[in-house]
Amino acid sequence: MSEDRLVLQIKMLGGFSIYSDSKKVVIGKGNASSKYLQLLQMLWLNSTTGITKDQIIKNIYDSDNYANLNNSVNNLIYQTKKQCIAAGLPDFDYVIFKNGMYFPDPRIETVIDVNTFYELAQKAQSESDPKQRHKIQLEAIDIYSGELLPVLRNQMWVITENIRLLEVYDKVISEAGDYCKKNRDYDQMYSIYSKAADIYPDREWQIGMIDALLSKEEYTRAYKLYDKTVRYYSDEVGIPPSERMLECYERMSQVIVNNESAIEDIKSQICQAEKVIQISEGAYNCSYPGFIDAYNVLSRNMERTGLSVFLMLCNLVDYQGKSIRNEAKLKARSEDLKQVLQQTLRHGDTFTKYSDSQYLILLVGTSFEDCDTIYDRINVNLKELTGGRVGIVYNVTSLAELKSV
Repeated sequence: MSEDRLVLQIKMLGGFSIYSDSKKVVIGKGNASSKYLQLLQMLWLNSTTGITKDQIIKNIYDSDNYANLNNSVNNLIYQTKKQCIAAGLPDFDYVIFKNGMYFPDPRIETVIDVNTFYELAQKAQSESDPKQRHKIQLEAIDIYSGELLPVLRNQMWVITENIRLLEVYDKVISEAGDYCKKNRDYDQMYSIYSKAADIYPDREWQIGMIDALLSKEEYTRAYKLYDKTVRYYSDEVGIPPSERMLECYERMSQVIVNNESAIEDIKSQICQAEKVIQISEGAYNCSYPGFIDAYNVLSRNMERTGLSVFLMLCNLVDYQGKSIRNEAKLKARSEDLKQVLQQTLRHGDTFTKYSDSQYLILLVGTSFEDCDTIYDRINVNLKELTGGRVGIVYNVTSLAELKSV
């Protein structure tokens, strides 16, 4: 290691680590949330502009009650240098003060994955040759291994930088995926969107994955991925599919209708699914788009079959009849209600999770009076399962009334 120069390779995307001469450097206990490491992280990310003492106080000491924050910052800078030297790094200052701003020691050269990603993204934007531009974008995607400093994701300065990063990342992914689709490289297209979906599962990159699978005529995988995605949004995020997801479903349906091999593929899948449904007990729990399809089919066939069909909306409430505000409790109670609906409703009934607090049910061949009985049974079983901590309130309407609106 040179006595007058130090090169550090720093990873901040998807985690935090420091390397020098290919050897990992552990400063202090290696806790990425420690104040001296936060100071270094902020300095390294703002090495050209520097940071003020007020920024250090606001970002690092925001939740602490220090009597003399100026002295605290000075002590932090001293401790930072001490911890770096104790980790085996050279006796440098690490933090310098110049023109009213704090900067990293200029003798330290940093290679930071965040900065490299930005540089590659910018280089790709400036490249006029599509093939070369795509190659650079793939390099940027390869570097981007996760959100910035996940241990500190709730810190405002990290949130702000993550928003900036996400905006650039979204553009890189979209352009790289579009290039692959245009050039019919569907395997790479799937890989690009798959990596993005792993990092940001709530940004609907799964739609790009499904598009790639449809282009490869892998219809079974496309349907399975769609169903898995819809259930994730319903069960984990607590929201119904977005308009974009429903549009994806429509595109998928149209492709299958116009493709004989796809129809045979889906027929085989339906037969396998039907066997599972036949041996399962209780009502049929389906995804929200599947529920909409069931609703439309039943609605169109009511007059021919003469069956009455009712749509019931169940809302979870606490023991006082109020909405459940605590997210963790709401998710747990939502799973309880799902279990109760599965076991309480009849084999021919269909239900779906609309949100963490709401489930929709299609009741076939029942009367309006029967709906009260079904509600009572669900409510009693739910209270028994949860020890009376929650209940439901409900609304019900017949499909015949909805058709007349």
